[in-house]
Amino acid sequence: MRALGTETADSPTRDNLVLALGCGGLVSAADNWIVAPILPSIAEGLGVSVAQAALVLAAYMIPYGLMQPVHGYFSEGYGRLRLLRKLMLGLAFGTVGCALSPSFLCLCICRCVTGFFAAGLIAVSLALIGDRAPSDERQTHVGRFMGIVFLGQAMSVGFGGLLAQYVSWRVVFAVFAGMAMIVFGLLRRLGDDLPHKPTSDFTRELYRAVGAPKGRSVYLLAFADGYLLLGIYGFIGAFLQQRGGLDPLRAGGVLMLFGVASLIAGVCMGRVTRRMGRRETAMIGAALGLLAASLLALSSHWGIGALAVVALGLGYVLVQSTLATLAFEVGASGLSSGLVGLGLFGGGGVASAVGGVILAHYGYEALWIVSIVGTGLLVIAFFKARAAFE
Repeated sequence: MRALGTETADSPTRDNLVLALGCGGLVSAADNWIVAPILPSIAEGLGVSVAQAALVLAAYMIPYGLMQPVHGYFSEGYGRLRLLRKLMLGLAFGTVGCALSPSFLCLCICRCVTGFFAAGLIAVSLALIGDRAPSDERQTHVGRFMGIVFLGQAMSVGFGGLLAQYVSWRVVFAVFAGMAMIVFGLLRRLGDDLPHKPTSDFTRELYRAVGAPKGRSVYLLAFADGYLLLGIYGFIGAFLQQRGGLDPLRAGGVLMLFGVASLIAGVCMGRVTRRMGRRETAMIGAALGLLAASLLALSSHWGIGALAVVALGLGYVLVQSTLATLAFEVGASGLSSGLVGLGLFGGGGVASAVGGVILAHYGYEALWIVSIVGTGLLVIAFFKARAAFE
């Protein structure tokens, strides 16, 4: 395995590589979560309810999750950097389609197409880090990568709220399509890595990864993490607007704190893990998710919402980075990283669909109560899953 710091003179330096990969992941995450603060604007513009508009989240996240292991596995034989550029182009064109969508159905289809291409950006980037980083440094690099991703995501959410408030939600998608093309140019400057023939076929590698006891634990925990923590985040923007009286700009400003907290958690990830241990780090992350859901259940005031978003950002990165690092120990790095992504974003997509039903029939109170119970069970699950962290 080649370490990040021992690349040839013609290869990108460690900092340039992580920065470029972070920018790609930034666009992927931002294009996903930009919908959160503009959900009411989309609902109003296309004549649907907010609960129905939540299907836009699911339309993106389900293919985003399903395709991650596929992109991750085949990136090894195709060339990871080469595939990243193709995926970024697909994301850009899909996002243009979102900006031009004449109906809610068309928007959902375009979001589905965008999620299909965006799926590989984080999974393949994580696999590339896994290829080049020694095992004792992986969690540090993964934490920094995720920190860049979510800081940019936070800034984009605030920017998207500003555009939705004063221009249009369609302009938000158009701007992100332009950002995707800029990152495409940045990825082109990195050149190509050498493709390697996979050691076994996709089905056999998938069976080995999912069949391993550690793999099953990691992937199921990733699904629970995505369902609960990403599921909570997807509804906070609409909650603060409908119940807290914020406009899209201010709601986006509150949601920006998610990325700031994620950056802090990503920078501190290596230190926290060395001090606390991986299982304990994940437990703390799940407990922070429980705190976020509890705060939202208590009040719709923007200050309480801000505290909840900070807790959620810290908690999500602590759990996600830990699971992403464990995935490297299960099987082929690209496939295993993708399976964690499938769990996270597939869980988030299912949570968006189920949460929309709960919201439509029972309101936000029931949504937060379900989240409180679920995150409490997640803390217990991490406590009991000792074997997965050994």
